[in-house]
Amino acid sequence: MKILEYPMKIISKISFFLLRMYIRIRYMPKAVFTDKTVQTNRVNSPCIIIANHTSVIDPLILLTVIKGKKNIVVAKDWYEKKQFHWILSREKCIPCDRYNLDTEWIQLAKKNLAEGKSVIIFPEGKTRQDGELNEFKSGFAFLARYTGIPVLSIGIDGIYKFGHRTKYIVDVPEKVERTKGVPSSEDLAQKSEYFRQKVKSLKEKVLSK
Repeated sequence: MKILEYPMKIISKISFFLLRMYIRIRYMPKAVFTDKTVQTNRVNSPCIIIANHTSVIDPLILLTVIKGKKNIVVAKDWYEKKQFHWILSREKCIPCDRYNLDTEWIQLAKKNLAEGKSVIIFPEGKTRQDGELNEFKSGFAFLARYTGIPVLSIGIDGIYKFGHRTKYIVDVPEKVERTKGVPSSEDLAQKSEYFRQKVKSLKEKVLSK
């Protein structure tokens, strides 16, 4: 009912705020930067933000620490679960079907970028806890090629346990040349693997800190 939408939005905002406060207190996320010229978590111009994915906590970490206008791409199967849909739909998350061909999320992400918002994406599409990274799905690379928006790579240590301060490392945004027409599958695969290796290197670097 429309009459309930406003109070539900307020409840959603309060719930999400409390959740981020819990993340700050519980995991005390600490930033490391690869370049002295970039020493802030604030993203002032739109970027496609990518990171490794070891836990369901990773998205909450990035939503908590990254400052500036942003939205996040979430798995459609999680987005549609009743226990999560009421808050995810009101926080303007972008649902993506990770099991089938889905181009709708690309258009939604493109719209967000055009409006000056960054878009957070976990290209692996699922978590992995053995220290390695899954193959990167090429949707983020297509979005970068299609829009010419820079890609901001982040490595998260992925350690969420008592007594450990979770660390993440932020790289310098990398411009991806915009292509005319539709990028080839070979080009997208090459870009995806390039950024996978980059994020893997960042994760290894932050783990050594």
